[in-house]
Amino acid sequence: MRIDETTTGRFSVLIPTLQRSEHLPQVVDTCAGHPRVLEVLVINNAPDPLHWDSPKVRVLQQERNIFVNPAWNLGAREARGEYLAIVNDDVLFDAAAFDVVGKALSRGLFGVIGPDRSAFAEVSGTPRVTLARASTTSFGFGVFMCLRRRDYSPIPESMRIWGGDDWLIMAQRRPPGAILGVRFETEMGSTTQTPEIQKLRAEEQAEADRILTPLEGTRWWEHLVRAVEGVRLARHRLRQHLPR
Repeated sequence: MRIDETTTGRFSVLIPTLQRSEHLPQVVDTCAGHPRVLEVLVINNAPDPLHWDSPKVRVLQQERNIFVNPAWNLGAREARGEYLAIVNDDVLFDAAAFDVVGKALSRGLFGVIGPDRSAFAEVSGTPRVTLARASTTSFGFGVFMCLRRRDYSPIPESMRIWGGDDWLIMAQRRPPGAILGVRFETEMGSTTQTPEIQKLRAEEQAEADRILTPLEGTRWWEHLVRAVEGVRLARHRLRQHLPR
């Protein structure tokens, strides 16, 4: 796939929304204001129209709520950047994340990159990307996920709101990476905690399990992630027993 030089190393940001987060304008402005961001695609699943003055922002208005995973698929089809950033409409973050992740993606060591759970607590150390934890999507990883556009694997149509992050991670030839040293904040569910979405999530759980379970253990890097996780846990326990 030929990539125009104006898109090389730059992000297409995909933001699905039902307009239930008060942070949506700030999220869009943060993304559009960064020089590494080529475009921001807001997939509007709500009936009320949206508009931004920035030439970087394009709203993909939907006639009905197509739900989050199909919105990601739509955004990926429309995107022009070399990299994709799939961003929740309720996550606040330091825009330096684009620099850190862009550098990591250019090196080709990781597949999908998202924030480590420590990024939602007290942040310390140099901003960087390292091998993700074994429990990659247990907290926060899916609110800001980045990958090469050519590596995006469309999420099965029967998975509308559940398991999209796991699908994208497992579809990669490279292991997931975790962002450290960059601050993230999120309400974790301004949309997903609604009764409508909770009901749909319960209905789709079995379908997601049916699709995702056979993928477990099929990637070479899963063994690496588990091995490194074991070393990290051993080091943590050792530090706890060392005299202070």
